[in-house]
Amino acid sequence: MADTQHSHTVSLRDFLIQGTACEGLVRTLETDSFVHAYLITGQNGMGKRTLAREIAKYLLCTENSKPCGKCAACEQVQQGTHPDLLIVRPGYHISSDLQTERGKNDILVDTIRELVTRVNEHAYEGKYRIAVIEHAEKMNASAQNALLKTLEEPPEKVLFLLLTDTPGSLLSTIVSRCRQIALHPWPQSTLKRVLAEHGYSGTRAAQAMQMSGGSIGNALSMAGDEAFWERRKKVMEQFLNIPDYSSIFGIANEWKDAKDQGLELLDDLEDMVRTMLLCHIGQADLELIADYPRAFQKMTQEGENRSFLHLIDSIQSARKRRMSQVTWPAVLERLLLDIMEEKKKW
Repeated sequence: MADTQHSHTVSLRDFLIQGTACEGLVRTLETDSFVHAYLITGQNGMGKRTLAREIAKYLLCTENSKPCGKCAACEQVQQGTHPDLLIVRPGYHISSDLQTERGKNDILVDTIRELVTRVNEHAYEGKYRIAVIEHAEKMNASAQNALLKTLEEPPEKVLFLLLTDTPGSLLSTIVSRCRQIALHPWPQSTLKRVLAEHGYSGTRAAQAMQMSGGSIGNALSMAGDEAFWERRKKVMEQFLNIPDYSSIFGIANEWKDAKDQGLELLDDLEDMVRTMLLCHIGQADLELIADYPRAFQKMTQEGENRSFLHLIDSIQSARKRRMSQVTWPAVLERLLLDIMEEKKKW
């Protein structure tokens, strides 16, 4: 299965910053004393797949300095094509880009039974066989029970790596037979380095970091999403740079057919206002608002908390009005008027 994920420049040792669970994992890999199953948890984009891949590289690497990242085995793991790396994900055959005919959003019992059969075979090239189950919470009850039997009596030289955003969706008996590794938001220094290595810097990188919630995957996806930045630029130019009251009707009218995009528009605006508030109270760098209109840069530096809270309230009101009988242009006109009133103060 080819790995279509971002090529994160995050190594196994980078995960040491994640705390004692990861420190313990690395130590057990180095001393060949790791357990047979790990449950890797954390929100989307925190690096669950990356950590699983780095563990597989370590165990399958053919060089003395592990993982070297350059040998044929490491390259095969990176691509998801190593014969001793078995990857299960919802809707696909094991270690394949071929979709299954049924259960497209689930992991079915037949898939787990096939996995169990294959992990019991002899390793092809490495000393170990590694089974990675992505979105493990998508296993239905029968699939989880089929896996449980193998976790209770695991074959030798086999490592199971279960990845999930929602460990509470798994049977408690499965959770109890795995050592848990919880991944947390990454520090700004790591996000900044990874973004820079992918060619993102300056204001865009700073804003992507701010909006990512500490997720490397989210930061990279956001930084590279040109459609997102184009929409954000348009929202900023029209909603935060209103020239005068007479422009309000025209701006609202221009967005009259974009009710379906209304939530994205309001999310963009709310993020911008919350960013201004964070900068105002000293919890974020002013670089984040470097491309904001001058009046709002001034408001960020000299304004009062209530101005930001008033704008956030206006955006929340627009969300509610959008779901009512009020027309979408009328919702926008009211919101634009509130923004204009605050802008006048600065």
